[in-house]
This record gives sequence, C-alpha cells and structure tokens, in this order.
Amino acid sequence: MRGNSFARTTAILILPLLFATTLQGQEAEEGSSNQYQELLNAISENEALLAKYPDSDFTSNLMFQLGELYVKKARYEFQKEMAKYEEAERKYDQGLLEHEPTVPRVNFSEALKMCYDLLEKYPNVPFRDKVMYRIAICHLDEGNKEKSIEYLENLSAETTEKQYLEEAYFRLGEYYFEQRDYATAIDYYKRLINSWDSPYFDMALYKLGWSYYNVDDYAQAISTLIYLIDDVNLLEEVSVEHFGKTNADLRREAIEYVAVCFADYSGPQKAREFLSERKEKAYTEQILLNLARVYQARNFYDEATESLKILLDFYPNKPNAPIFQKRIVDNYQLAGEKDKADEARVRFIAKYGPGTKWFDQSSDDSLRQNALEVAEEFLYTLGTDAQAKAQKTKSKLQYGLAVNRYQSYLQKFPDSERSSKVRLYRSECLFELGRYKDAAESYEKVVANYPESEFRETAAYNRILSYNEMMEKTGVSRFPAFVMLKNFLGKYEARVDTIEARGQAEADFIKASNDFVMNFSSSPKVPEVLMKFGEVLYELEAFPLAKATYKEVINHPTAGEFIPQAYSMIAQTAFKQNNYEESEEWYRKLSQQYPDSSRYVEKANKMIASSRFKVAETYLAQGDSSRAAEEFERVANVVSDPNVSQRALFEAALLYEDIGELYKAVLIYESMYSKFPNSDLVDKSLFKAGVLCRDLQDWRRAAKNFVTLYNYDKNSRFASKGLYFAAKSYENVEDYETARNYYNEYVKSYNHDPDRFLEAAFRKGEIAYNRGRYQEALQDFRLVTNAYQKFAGQNITTEKYLVANAQFLIGEILYNHFHNIELRQPLERSLKRKRARFEQVIKAYAGAAKYKVADWTTASSHKIGQTFEEFANTLLDSPRPANLDESKLAEYNQKLWENVLPFKKKALSTYQANVKQAMENNIENKWVMESKERMEALTVELSLGNFETGKQAGS
Repeated sequence: MRGNSFARTTAILILPLLFATTLQGQEAEEGSSNQYQELLNAISENEALLAKYPDSDFTSNLMFQLGELYVKKARYEFQKEMAKYEEAERKYDQGLLEHEPTVPRVNFSEALKMCYDLLEKYPNVPFRDKVMYRIAICHLDEGNKEKSIEYLENLSAETTEKQYLEEAYFRLGEYYFEQRDYATAIDYYKRLINSWDSPYFDMALYKLGWSYYNVDDYAQAISTLIYLIDDVNLLEEVSVEHFGKTNADLRREAIEYVAVCFADYSGPQKAREFLSERKEKAYTEQILLNLARVYQARNFYDEATESLKILLDFYPNKPNAPIFQKRIVDNYQLAGEKDKADEARVRFIAKYGPGTKWFDQSSDDSLRQNALEVAEEFLYTLGTDAQAKAQKTKSKLQYGLAVNRYQSYLQKFPDSERSSKVRLYRSECLFELGRYKDAAESYEKVVANYPESEFRETAAYNRILSYNEMMEKTGVSRFPAFVMLKNFLGKYEARVDTIEARGQAEADFIKASNDFVMNFSSSPKVPEVLMKFGEVLYELEAFPLAKATYKEVINHPTAGEFIPQAYSMIAQTAFKQNNYEESEEWYRKLSQQYPDSSRYVEKANKMIASSRFKVAETYLAQGDSSRAAEEFERVANVVSDPNVSQRALFEAALLYEDIGELYKAVLIYESMYSKFPNSDLVDKSLFKAGVLCRDLQDWRRAAKNFVTLYNYDKNSRFASKGLYFAAKSYENVEDYETARNYYNEYVKSYNHDPDRFLEAAFRKGEIAYNRGRYQEALQDFRLVTNAYQKFAGQNITTEKYLVANAQFLIGEILYNHFHNIELRQPLERSLKRKRARFEQVIKAYAGAAKYKVADWTTASSHKIGQTFEEFANTLLDSPRPANLDESKLAEYNQKLWENVLPFKKKALSTYQANVKQAMENNIENKWVMESKERMEALTVELSLGNFETGKQAGS
C-alpha cells in the first residue's frame, strides 16, 4: 500500500507539469543530451510503474503521462535528425555529397499507441478530451491530416473546454479551407467569432472573410474583413502575433482583400456607396488605393481611374492628393486615352498647380515641389500634345489650344529651362494659325529674352518667314511704310538707310532680315536670307542695296549653291542701273566660274533670245502680225535654247494661221515634230496641222498628220480626235479599208467620248456593209447597239440616230438572209428555216423602230410590212405536192390562201400604221411613199380575195 501511495503521489505531482507543456502545441524545444537522458530515465520509470500497476486507480493518468513523455522524446529525436539533415544539405550544396539527403519526419508512433490504448482501456476517462487533442496534434505533426481531422471533429463534438474547442474549430476551419471546402470552413470559422477574447478571433475573421471571397459572397467578405480591420485597429497598440501574422499584417491583408472583393464584386461605384459613410476611417483611403492598384494590375485602367476619382472626391485636399491625380493621368496614358489624359492634366494644374488653394496651403515642401514639377511637366505635355495633334489633323482649334497652354506655361514657369523652347513652340503655333505678326513678335522675344538659348537662331529665321508670309498674304499695300535701317548688313555702322517699303509687312521683313544677318553672320542660313532680302530690295528698285546684298552672298563661306544666282542678280541689277558693261562683266564671271553649267553659260544667250522675243511681241502688240510672225520664225532659227526656239516656232505658226497663210502655218506645225520631237507642243502642232489640211481639203496630208499624232503619243489629249479624223480623212479619199482600220483602232482604244465611239463603230460597220461583208458589218452594228445600251445603263446620254441606223441595217442583213431562203420539198424543213429567219427580221426592225428616230422608224415599219408580204408571197410561190388532180390542187391552193391571208393583212395594217404616224408627225420620205404604194396595192388585192389574184399581186 505504501508503494501504491508513493506511485500515485508521484503521478499526481508530475502530471500538472507535463500538462503545462502540452496545450496548444507550446512544448519547449528539448535541451542537451543530459536532458535527453533524464527524459529516457523518466520514461523508463513510468514504463516500470505501468507494468507494475496495470489496473490501478492512477493507471489512466500514468498512461497519459507516459504518452506525453513519448511526445517529448519524438520531438527531441526529430530535432537531432533535422540538425543532421541540415548539415548534410549544406554539404550537398557544396558538392561534398553525391546524393541529396532525405528530409526526416517526426515519429509519434509510441505516443499515439499509448493514447489509443488509453482510450480503448478507459473510454470514459475524465480527461478524454486531452487524450483526443494529443492524438489529433500528433497526427497533424506527422502529416496525417485526415486522421488528425477525424479526432479534431470528435474533440469538437465532445469537449466543453474552451481552449480545446477553439483550437479544434480553427484547425478544422484551416483544413477545410485548404481543401477548398469553403462552406464547411466558413461554418467552423463562424463558431470562433462569438468569442472576442479568443486568440483565434482575428485570424478566424481574416480566414472567414477570405472564405466568403472564395465562394463569391463578396458582400459578406467585405463586411467580415471590415469588422476585422476595426477590431485590429482597437488592438493596434498591442503587438500580438496570430500564427505568424501581426495585427499590422492582418490589417494590411484585410484591406487588400476588401479591395479585391470590390474589384471582383461590384466595382468602384459600389465601393463609393459602401465607404461613403466611413470616410473618417483610416482604412477607407487605403482600401480605395488598393482598389486602384488591383485594377491597374489587371490593366482595367478605367476602373482604376474611377477608384482614384472617388478617393479624390472623399479627400480633395489631402496632402498626397496630387499624387492620386497624377496616377489618373498615368492610367489614361496606359489605356491609350490621350484626350482624357490631357483633361486629367488640366485638372491637376487647376487643382494643385501654382496659385491653387492646395498649393498655397500645403506645408510639406517635398509634396509642393513634386506638385510643381508635375504641373510644369503636364502643362508642357498639354501644349506639345495639342501642337502634335494640330500638325497631324491641321486643326486650327488645336493650334489655338496649344497657344493658350504654352502661354499659361510661360506665365506660371517664366524661369524654367524650357521657357525658351516653349516660347518657340508657341510662335510656331501662331504661325500655323496664320497669325504671322503675332508669331514674328513672339519669335523676336525668343531672340531678345533668352541670350543663351539654343533656339535663338531658329527663332530669328522663323521671324523672317513670318513676315514673308504676311507679305504674301497682304500683297502690295496702297500705304507705303518707311524703314530706317541702321548698320546695313552689319557693315555700315555709321550709316542709316531709309527704304520705302510696300506696306508694313515688307518693312518688318526688311528689318528682320537685316537683324538676322547682323546677329547670326556665321549661320548657314545667311545666304538664303540674303538672297530673299536682295530680291525684295531689287523689287523695290533699291538697286545699290540689292547689289551689296548679293555681293555678301558671294563672300559668305556657306553660300554654295546660291553663288551663281547671286552673280546673275548682280548682273541684272547692273543692267537695271544701265551699267551694261558691268552687267556683261558679271555675266562673263558667271560663265567663267561655272563653265560646266550650261544653265549659267547660256544665260547671256537666253537674255539675247529673250530680248528678240520681246521685239516680236512688240510687233504683235502694235498689230503687225506679219512682221511678228517673221520675227518669231527668225528667233526660232537662231536661238540655241530649245525652249525659247520651240515656243517662238509655235507662236509663228499661230500668227501665220491668223493672217490666213495656212500652208505656211502647216509647214511650221509639221516641222515642230521633226525639230523638237520631245516638245510638249508636238501633239498640239500635229493636230493643228491636220485640222488646217482638212480645212484645205488636203485629205491625205491631213490623214498623215493625224496618224503621226496618234502614233507619237496615244495618251495625248489630241490622240483620240486625231485617230478619228484620220479615219474620216481616208474615208473622204475613198480609201475605205484604211478608214475602217483606223475606225477599228479608235473603237479598241477610246470610249471616253460615247457619241464619237458609236459613230466610229457605225462607220466601221457601214464600210463593211457597203462592201458586201455582211457578217463583219453585223458584228460592228451589234457593237454599236450593245455599247449604246451599256452607256444608257451608266446614265450616259448619247445621240440615237446612228444607233437606230445600225439596228435597221442589222434588220437589212437578216432580211437578205431571209429573202434568200427558198421553199423546197420537203416543204416542212425549208419552211421552218424561213419562219425562224422571218421572226429574227421582224424583231430586228422592231428594235430599230423603238429608238423613235423618224427616218429609221418609218424605214423599219415599212420593212416589217414588206417582210410580212415577202413571207406570204413565198408561201404562195412554194412548190405544190406532186400527183394532185385539178380539184385537189384547187383545194390545196384555197387552203394555202387562207394561211397566207393573215400575213397579207398584217402587212397592210403595218403599212397603214406607218403612213398614219408619218402624216401625224409631218414626215415624208421614200419609206412613207413606198408604204403608201404597197398599202394601195394590198387593199385592191385583199378586196378581190382569191388565190389567183393574191398570187398575181404578190408576184
């Protein structure tokens, strides 16, 4: 009994110490090997006690105590194995081991067996929940989650101990969360949120919100996470960790997930509605910021922008509000919405730029400086974007917008490094708007106000261009303007030159040009400026100044291509001053300096030619066309310049034509082709030669010129007419085959003149018809009628006369075929052929009548009647069957007459209709006369009404 009492006492003393180390898995890490040996000794002693007292009152306590010692032993051994593993892994990483070591696993088999035995032997043990907890935790640590969950579920159903119950709920929630069984996880997490003081409370809220999110219950997720955030905020002074997460971690992640929920659930507007009543909460700003980040990460830039706009609506004067507005700009840029980005930039400048309420009240120098830099960048971008858009679209509105934005920039940032560039850009926009005076004055400010600017030279040059545009726009003014030039070209410092300009624009141009040469004398643009400057002075007849200006060009090191022209202008200026020897000397210098340039070597010859040309023009102005023509012809023969020569030759031909010397004109027109085959005047000259020959009825010569023109340039504006007139000319000399060939060429090559096309096609067919080539004629006439229908389908109106004629001749050709078909026995076959051709003829003539051209309508109507008669008479004349006696023959003839009679009547009615219509329209021609004759004859024939009379009348 004493031993039992001792053992019981020992067990009772040891158990509380062990229990203190088991709850919630908070066992201390094992110590040194001495401690391990002490642990083994304790296990040995407890095993001995259990063996000695297997069924005592304290056996259940002893078994649980021994199980806890086994847990400690397993963990100590696992730590030793992990230390060995880590050392082996280090050696493996260093290449000292060939095979990668295997990660050890903790083994709680002894502890688990003891706990299982305990429950089996004492199923109703008072501390059953502690045993079940230990089994669940051991299985969990071994990685046997399913077994662990089984015991945790049993534990949660049996225990009333708060600490076990809460941990079981949480671990079950975690398990089902990992299994994505979110509904079950939600059930367990919800059991924990009724205990505010639970160590699992915040983490359960966090995972509950996450679970709601995963089942798309975004509203519950948001509400739960907001609840968590509020709770964490209450405890933010307390540094507590929840399974590796601090309060700050939970708060931050909860805020992030609320933002994700809004993004997935309902968008920015729902977030606005929900958060509008929570503006005073610190997390509202963070949620909206995170919402914007979520959308931006997903490339949903519109929603990201909307989130930032809500943030600014809630907190318009926050110190970091400019940062949010800049992000709006960035989002629009990323979305490719440049116009909206510009609108957002405008808003940034209006809300946070210099002079705004925010800017003046902000106490954070760093934020103010950042806002200032962003505002400057945005205002610059707004200006350049508007200018770029204007350049692309040629929009005056956009240029005006750019001008205003650049002006705003200069007002807000006058000392910026970009200010000279901005003023230059503003000047360019003014120029594009046609505000040349404003542009010139703005360019002048770039030169005057920014002495170190790299844009001064460009601005000075563009100032000149602006005044030049003003000159072209305003023209010569009725009101002169005087300009006082000091230090002309920077060479005459003590001199003042007064120039009378043709308006203020020209006066300003002169001053701007002189300023450029003085201030930028080494610029490569100086020669160009001097040339234009000299041109204006020359036009103003300020010849000494013009000559001095052109001489400056020659002396400038970058003059290059301008030097020859400068020589030429000096010579012309001298000529204007009546200094002919000086002028000749400068022309001689020009030809000597540039001997390889025919342009300049022949300049003198051109001047001589020009003077002679002027003499001829003078004769013409005086009304002496004959002398003018002779002078033009002489100029053409002596001048080496082909341009002058061909022009003079053509003028001579025109004048000879005007004074009636047509053959002389023809000779000169024809010579243009042989002398100047590459001249632009060749086609016109050949055409005029052909027309004159046609007027002179020299048809073959006319045809030759027209054909030469066509072969010279088939794309000439005269080629189609030439080809047509060539065919007409050959027709006039009865060279019909050649005429037909050229008509055919015309039809193949040109259809831009529908009436002429139809006539050419008709003439081609007419020639074939007249020469008995009916099949060719038939094709040509059908080409005429088909082309007419095509033109009509294109709403092109053409003359119908020749079309109707062509259709009539188609009928004539078919009529000849019809007429030539004889009726032979067996009668049925030949009659079928005759009848088919008869219908074709009637259709062809009827088609001609439809054009309602008087000549061909009457002709066709008559021929229709004639065709009916022809068909009837052919039937009457047809051979009779053999072996008919007299009575049978009479019967046959009578029946034949009865069959023929309708055709005779149709012929009569057709003649009658033709005559009637002609009388109603006052038409009298041979077809009407013939219709009258046949109408009278048929009337007599039909009134007699018998076969013999009909046969005689028909024959």
